[in-house]
Amino acid sequence: MATKVRILPSGHEFVSEGNSTLLEAGLHAGLALDYACSNGNCGQCLAKIISGEVQKVRHHDFIISESQRANSNVLMCSNSASTDVTLEASEALSSSEIPQQQITARVRNIEIVNDNVALLHLKTPRTNRLRFLAGQHVRLGGNNMPKGTQPISSCPCDDMNVHFQVPAIPGDELSDYVFKQLKKGDAVEINGPGGDFVLDENSPRSLVFIAQNTGFGPIKSLIEHAMALEVAGSMQLVWITHSGEDRYQDNLCRSWQDAFDNFFYVPVDNDGDDVGLSAESILELLDIKLDELPGYDYYVAVDKALLDTCLEILPRDRLKTMQLGGVT
Repeated sequence: MATKVRILPSGHEFVSEGNSTLLEAGLHAGLALDYACSNGNCGQCLAKIISGEVQKVRHHDFIISESQRANSNVLMCSNSASTDVTLEASEALSSSEIPQQQITARVRNIEIVNDNVALLHLKTPRTNRLRFLAGQHVRLGGNNMPKGTQPISSCPCDDMNVHFQVPAIPGDELSDYVFKQLKKGDAVEINGPGGDFVLDENSPRSLVFIAQNTGFGPIKSLIEHAMALEVAGSMQLVWITHSGEDRYQDNLCRSWQDAFDNFFYVPVDNDGDDVGLSAESILELLDIKLDELPGYDYYVAVDKALLDTCLEILPRDRLKTMQLGGVT
């Protein structure tokens, strides 16, 4: 049975189905609910029932005091909704409210998709998952692995499985290690998250995403988060690479366009050279008139040359950017 859950004071709402815990359902709906272990040990996801009924579906070791019980407090990670429910619970409303974490994860898979990109899948311990906002980055390394910063390419709704799209950068120690030495089962230390390349969830405007090469990684995280939130308006993705062969997840983008009426995908071949696109070319790709530009929010993950071009034409107050190679 599907039930509706409302969170105060934010007013955010989501649907919970089956025996999904309140925390699981909220995360899958794109909410940044406050939690840490998600396993009934820390008590950080404690919430107050304002109305409705819940049922305990998982054991928890955290001891809820008598006064907390009397105040209708429950752990969201251990209870599901029996009826429509209103809860008073904490949420992170900005990147500064996400705590810094240090987690040792394991390599679940590495896929070298071509000479330029490796898809890295890390799995965190069940009792120590990574809490982050879509579009943020972390620092990887440790356990004989060189340290370096990588944008996260997965959605926060699956906090145990963290994905990265690692570019091949000659002379970069982390990149070389991922391509040549890292193997399945290896331990990798995650420190973070950081960065404010995150979605403005309160904006009513349609969204435009511009990615260049592996800038698609953080853009993918933002798009999947926007889809989980069921944002209003349309979404448009422009993915610029040297050739179609470099768009290593082209089928995923096309599946989004097939599945969602308001999603539009524009793949762009930049003719295999390093010449940047002009401002006029960007406008033509977006199919947006000059006087219509303020009606959109723009999320751009590209190299410096293309970023400078976007800054010429796109409204600064509607623009969030990540410069490739510029995350430190």
